[in-house]
Amino acid sequence: MGRSFFILVIFLMYCDSKLELQSVDFKFSYDSFSIQKSLVGKKLDLGTIYSPVDIFFDDSLLFVSSIGQNFNVTVFDTHDNYSKLAHIFKNGAGPSETYSVAKMDFLKDGSVWVHDIMATSMKRFNFSSIMDSVFVEELESAFFMNPILSAVYVNDSIFYTTTQGVFPHSRFYVYSKDGDEMRAHGSYPNFGLEIPPTVEVDVFWAKSMVHPSREKFILAYEYLDLVELFSRDGNLIKRIHGPLQFLPSFDIGERGGTPYMKRVYEKTQHAYKSLAVNEEEIFLLFANGRTNKPGDKEASIHYNHVVVLNWNGDPIRFYELDHAVASITVDWNNKILYGLDRIESEIYAFQF
Repeated sequence: MGRSFFILVIFLMYCDSKLELQSVDFKFSYDSFSIQKSLVGKKLDLGTIYSPVDIFFDDSLLFVSSIGQNFNVTVFDTHDNYSKLAHIFKNGAGPSETYSVAKMDFLKDGSVWVHDIMATSMKRFNFSSIMDSVFVEELESAFFMNPILSAVYVNDSIFYTTTQGVFPHSRFYVYSKDGDEMRAHGSYPNFGLEIPPTVEVDVFWAKSMVHPSREKFILAYEYLDLVELFSRDGNLIKRIHGPLQFLPSFDIGERGGTPYMKRVYEKTQHAYKSLAVNEEEIFLLFANGRTNKPGDKEASIHYNHVVVLNWNGDPIRFYELDHAVASITVDWNNKILYGLDRIESEIYAFQF
């Protein structure tokens, strides 16, 4: 009975032409971009990179995070022909070690917050490069009670985190920098359909990143082309829908009596996959509403559209890359967009 009910709900969902995203402040399309360019990538000669999953940039250093290796991050010096400087963050639970590196958030004092998604923690490291060496020293850490999907550090004191937790059912779980849970805050977007909380947390999965001032932050959504801007207090500033303005498309399954979001081949669309920010702009790797087919494998997570917004949510530029990538980072001073190809374990540099 339960399974039939959920199937009926989803059937009605896609038959209901009245469904639309609520409380949208601004909508845009590809035509909204006054600047649209194609970018040609240059493959970097970095030697062999094993099992890369993400890339980050700070100052003149390019960081490549990996999985299943003795060290979780490899550091390259862009000022020295991308020479390999060091391996950092040994795989483990000891001082200056992590089990994974899902995000590197660089602070103005030279330290960096590292999101270890496998350990459900944030660790801050003192980070310095001297001559041809890189040194890291663990300064503090926060371990969370709930699995954290994404986290931003604001106010110099707290984390706003997204999670799959449903008790309480809120957009953010807020923690002190010591890892103490302070409160739940905010609500999920609404597109006119009530869905179970355990489904909603997946439907509205999003990546977050904070403005360098720590005064505001962004959520960019995976299964609808939605971007939200929030204040340092976690209050919604602006909700932006585009450039295709599609809604989540999914089925609801059951696992052990618990409903969950079921991604469906050639139906579930994909939106924002990776982002990079500075004081003025937001770069977003956009999947262009792509749906996956059986057999796509790693190709299904590589995309070649980059949407550029400012911190007011206005569309600024659109780039089409000549090589699809899985994640991006930006050297703002030299106007270089870096993209990671996880299939070939290669990194491309796109001058913009």
